[in-house]
Amino acid sequence: MNGQTSVKQKNGSVELLRFIFTTIVIFFHINLDLWDQKKVVAVVRDVPVTFFSHGNIGVEFFFIVTGWLMAKTIYSRYIQPGNIPQKGISAAGLSGAGSRESTSGTGASDGKKTDLLTETLQFAGHKARAIFPYYLLACALTPVVRLMVNRTLTAQYFLDRLPSLLLLQRVGLGKPFIGCTWYLSSMILALLVVYPLCRRFYHVFTLFAAPALCALLLGAIIVFTGSLGDIEDWFFFTYKTNIRAFAEISMGTTAFELSRRIKGRVRSNAVRMLLTVTALTCLTLSVAYMCSAMDGGAGLAVFYLLFVLVVISFSGEGMLCHAGLFSHPVFSFLGKISLPMYVMQTLFRRMVPCYFDKTSQWTQCLLIYLGIVGFSVSLHVLSANMHGNPVPALRTRFGRLTRQA
Repeated sequence: MNGQTSVKQKNGSVELLRFIFTTIVIFFHINLDLWDQKKVVAVVRDVPVTFFSHGNIGVEFFFIVTGWLMAKTIYSRYIQPGNIPQKGISAAGLSGAGSRESTSGTGASDGKKTDLLTETLQFAGHKARAIFPYYLLACALTPVVRLMVNRTLTAQYFLDRLPSLLLLQRVGLGKPFIGCTWYLSSMILALLVVYPLCRRFYHVFTLFAAPALCALLLGAIIVFTGSLGDIEDWFFFTYKTNIRAFAEISMGTTAFELSRRIKGRVRSNAVRMLLTVTALTCLTLSVAYMCSAMDGGAGLAVFYLLFVLVVISFSGEGMLCHAGLFSHPVFSFLGKISLPMYVMQTLFRRMVPCYFDKTSQWTQCLLIYLGIVGFSVSLHVLSANMHGNPVPALRTRFGRLTRQA
């Protein structure tokens, strides 16, 4: 599963995978809503095939990709040979290192520590600004849908959920407007810890510390809790999801370093074919587990399958990449609608069963998914027509407010 990529063009295969795993996570939630995660769609040789009862493991893909993109930013700005970090804050809000700081990020003076803190906050803020337009819109629509399905609204309902508007639900403050967005909160919190570690100790972190920490932490989660799921589990001093995000985003930095070293070094078509077969095998086995009734402990092995899939996909060295299979703009479009699909899913998961309760559960499932996709496409097209970028007005406005603060 490889795709062509350039500075201006996104990796088509990764964008397709974003859409696929977003869909899988949505189906997992639909299974939970309609069938209490007990839906079996077929039995093959006495082996039950479920409706993505382990689909929540698809979130691991997004954590790995987040780490990959973070490491790419750090490498291209500060580590890449010939690149000289410049003092000051860029318009994108991702620089800010002192000009005397080495490209390995090992400076230790108080001034440089302050620069690193500012840089970390700006990087996390940049990620948040990309999320907030769709996220805040979904939060605003959630109470409306609640009224539409004959639920009550009280002042306490809003007070309990105010912290989640700033993605603080995984700190333990209040309740979320949208339950499935725990992932976004845990991602931002984990980035605040992973970014400075990767930035200051890039090579040691990506090649040694990150793999060791990931294996240790995820292994401990499996041993003590039995699975990577169960988002309300508390793991020692914080939510399990925060440790899960930290470990997997850290491993994403290793995925970047490996894919960077592979990219441009494959000369043989046989090796390219091997990479493609390996990626497809990892994807197939991962999806097979998500549709299985296996024990949750196997999720750790699936995480590493997804890790290999991300490394190969981002390297762009597979046979399918060279055939140009993923160069069509449709793959980039599917990736762009993945975020609105994820944050808007709860709206349709609540409305459809209420207004179409006399239809079959499979019909409700189809209506929910089509509603999510259709609404997300409409939002993206509308916002793109406004300025050529997703929800530009809200994003620009929020950016101004944060810079003024």
